[in-house]
Amino acid sequence: MQIRILGPLEISTAEKEKPVASRRAGMVLALLALSPGRVIPFEQLVDELWADSSMANARNALHAHIVRIRRAMSSTSPGGGKKLCTTRNGYVLDVPPDAVDAVRFTSLADAGRERSADDPVAACRLLVEALSLWRGPALMEARDGVRCRISAADLEERRLTVYEDLTELRLAAGLGRVAIPELRQLAESHMERERLTELFMLALYREGRQSEALAAFQAARRRLADGLGVEPGRSMRKLHQAILQQAEVLGEPRGVTRADAYS
Repeated sequence: MQIRILGPLEISTAEKEKPVASRRAGMVLALLALSPGRVIPFEQLVDELWADSSMANARNALHAHIVRIRRAMSSTSPGGGKKLCTTRNGYVLDVPPDAVDAVRFTSLADAGRERSADDPVAACRLLVEALSLWRGPALMEARDGVRCRISAADLEERRLTVYEDLTELRLAAGLGRVAIPELRQLAESHMERERLTELFMLALYREGRQSEALAAFQAARRRLADGLGVEPGRSMRKLHQAILQQAEVLGEPRGVTRADAYS
């Protein structure tokens, strides 16, 4: 049985998938799934669900949501409801860490980064597998709760970092062309992440599109000035200068060169 929170909240097996219909039950399951095997205190769960109100019967209401989750788990996998255990202090989702897609994503991302220096091919496979776990925005039905909202933001940030790491490896292998459309979109929508813009510029340059790479820098510079009131950081400025000078450290452009133009 798998708990999937990187996209629509689901309890799934190889044979079937079961959405969690109740929004509050989904928030409870999401909090438990973020820390599989760890007891989540009653008070923490109650605070996540009803932070703005003082419910006299909060414990009973919470238990009703637990019952719904257990039913959904059992309908997906016989006996699955027993994986959600009650303790003296709270509830615990008693499943292996890899049974939760967000935990597996983080594990794969860490492994991919560790392998990137000595085995870039293996690193690429790990990072591709990590990104393949995403089916939509993280915790998309559970963002009313403060802790779920913070966790969702952290996961989305990590997703972008993994994409950046993977793209860097692909550029090193001369595979930048296929990344250009997505890099363009991400660089424009995440102007605060200058690494995305740098990767976009480098991908364009290595495909022989120097003028577009320089234009990408100027566009990013305007976005940063208008949106955040800052100039590009030192790393992006150095890359811009290197592209202007066609520095050897950037690698040879793969498009039309002067030699090609005059042959």
